[in-house]
Amino acid sequence: MHIHIKEGQEPIVGFLDSFISDECVSVKVCSALTSDNTEFYKYMKEISKVYFSSTALSVNVNDIHGFLILAHSDLSTDIYVNNFQVATKVRFKRSSENFEVGALIRHNDIADICELSFPDIDIQDSDCVICCLKVGWKFLLYFDFRGRLGEKADVTLILTELGRLYRYLSFQDIYHILESEMHFQEMVDDGWFPFVEILGRDYERLAAAYENGKPTSNHEAETLLEKFDKSRVGEMTDKWWENHIFEEKQEILQAGINAFLQGTQDGYINCSKNLYTEIEGVMRNLCFKNKGKRKYSTQQLIDHLIEVGKCTANDDDSLLFPQYFLKYLTENTFKHFNPATSTVDLSRHPVAHGAVSGEDYTQEKALQALLTLDQIYFYLPSYSSETETDTEI
Repeated sequence: MHIHIKEGQEPIVGFLDSFISDECVSVKVCSALTSDNTEFYKYMKEISKVYFSSTALSVNVNDIHGFLILAHSDLSTDIYVNNFQVATKVRFKRSSENFEVGALIRHNDIADICELSFPDIDIQDSDCVICCLKVGWKFLLYFDFRGRLGEKADVTLILTELGRLYRYLSFQDIYHILESEMHFQEMVDDGWFPFVEILGRDYERLAAAYENGKPTSNHEAETLLEKFDKSRVGEMTDKWWENHIFEEKQEILQAGINAFLQGTQDGYINCSKNLYTEIEGVMRNLCFKNKGKRKYSTQQLIDHLIEVGKCTANDDDSLLFPQYFLKYLTENTFKHFNPATSTVDLSRHPVAHGAVSGEDYTQEKALQALLTLDQIYFYLPSYSSETETDTEI
């Protein structure tokens, strides 16, 4: 439904936020939040009074599951309710060449959500914008009244902010895992991270096993390992060679991939021996390309990769999770190694120094090396598998 109101009521300039003094108050003119926030319901009540109590809009507020309101500078208003198109700009786990227009896109196909847009609706930089959308069983709400103050709206920023809210609600279970420090730390200690390749149900099921403390059974990990057959490993790694940083090491990395696919203890040993050291090799090549020299400490290589990843993701809250990946690389892949310690966890340094016992070279650790390299691939700037998907609200 689309309603155009030629003459609006007294324009909204924001919501009262706090009292500064008897004569001054703070007014919130721009905000992005979800229905988890108590302010959501206060704002929605006031928005409903202004825009959905009019007889011009013949819809029961209980029937509304999404709306976009554009209040224009001439005081007219366009209100879109329920059935309007929304497009999400997403990054795929696979090359976009694997998809055709009209193809079904699944939750597990998505590596990241970059922004929302409205293909049939033109938002002007002079508009005041209010948008509420249902995502699963929750809602996002964004409003920006800065146009009433004579400022120009940054439409690109608005669409990016809407994309951030939509992404958060779409993958909220994973964000909650990261926000639970103890829960996340236990998974990092065991080598697990919300890698792009397992983002979605695979990671959520694995994380659920840690929800009430470290699991006593490896059932979920074993179930995940079974999924990485030749077909899936090939789908994950074939795209690596599209990036020249990986292409330069294709012969070496492919040997590690082939070893993993042998499905034997010998294979997992050879895979881990190969890939855990080549993770650093890929990072060193990246640093050399960008900075022109090769002599860097491991920590400098990690820091540089994360900075590149942040630029590629263009958002600290991206599903690529660069800041959390910094923790993972530091505390797991490149965990501090003390040669005097009798018990050594498998990571890059003890692998390179021959300090890991044979039984510790497991399928699980070999897969984690593959997933770490795949995560790094998505951080590199030449990745361009982005597209838009349409849905109807």
